[in-house]
Amino acid sequence: MQFQKLETKFTVLPYPVTFVCQDLEKWADLLSNENQLPDPDTIPGRIVTNEECWIVMTYLHLKRRNLNVYLSNQFVEGNICVASALDFGIKQKTFSSFVVGCRSDGPRPALCDVAIVQNQANIKSNTDIFIPHWPQPGLIKRDSARKNRISNIVFKGSEINLYEAFRSPEFIQELANLGVKLEINGLHKDKPVQWHDYSEADLVLAVRDLTERDAFVKPASKLINAWAAGVPALLGPEPAFQYLRQSHLDYIEVKTHKEALTAIRRLRDDPGLYEQMVINGQKRALEFSTEQIALRWHEVLSTQVASLYSNWCKRSSISKIANFAVRAVNQKLAIRDADYHRAHGYRPISNRWT
Repeated sequence: MQFQKLETKFTVLPYPVTFVCQDLEKWADLLSNENQLPDPDTIPGRIVTNEECWIVMTYLHLKRRNLNVYLSNQFVEGNICVASALDFGIKQKTFSSFVVGCRSDGPRPALCDVAIVQNQANIKSNTDIFIPHWPQPGLIKRDSARKNRISNIVFKGSEINLYEAFRSPEFIQELANLGVKLEINGLHKDKPVQWHDYSEADLVLAVRDLTERDAFVKPASKLINAWAAGVPALLGPEPAFQYLRQSHLDYIEVKTHKEALTAIRRLRDDPGLYEQMVINGQKRALEFSTEQIALRWHEVLSTQVASLYSNWCKRSSISKIANFAVRAVNQKLAIRDADYHRAHGYRPISNRWT
């Protein structure tokens, strides 16, 4: 395991930044010494939850680049504090801190002074800032010895999130007729999650029966990780994927299991197309490398966040408390709205309203 800091050209941030991890004790064995911090790529099994992906991993990547960032299990009064918006609420009374909330898949974080969003469709004001998700830590690329072989198609996620038609016995049998097996890499109590291992993956599948509103908060991670792993992807019509699409080589869009089977046959019968998609994906992945995301975080914290924080510091304590009270009401409304639209609305994959 490597613990050395990285040589970097990053400049010091205008203001120190505290990353808030509520479950800090879980990381005591690895984070107690700031001079010996692990590379996230060496601990993929430890980075699973929203807080671990957005807070712990971001802290590690920035701290290892010698930036003036810190980790705490509490919001620090008067400081810029970055937290997972899903992991704190009104009861924390965060009005005395300048809060940068990482929205992830959750409701609009009304409690926050700034929201980091993972889908550009969620930018609604100058306090919503887009930063792509970090690449999957410890990603193991597809074994090049497999060449253009197609025998394993994988879904990286919990089984319940894969549209039921793609889990049906009929689809599984039709895949078997083509000599292909479906593997679902979800969370299991008896074994570590395998989201990072693409060594035996020949195709990535990701078709989720989301409502239109719910789809707008999802990231493009499944596509970006497939690119980095050298695996062509069959994906549902989600906005994050569509926004990144520049050509037919980026991924194949499918809505039904019949379309997926047609795509598999096409790639099997045209190995040249398969190879072109692999090469194209490896080029596209460079736009979302760890270094590029680190540069984006540095840029955001140095410019937009620093400017908004500077203005926030000029406000009175009474003004901050009053503003928090309004935000608390808006937060409850945002949670209610997100819960409703996650369960109710039009679902393009199943072509139904719920």
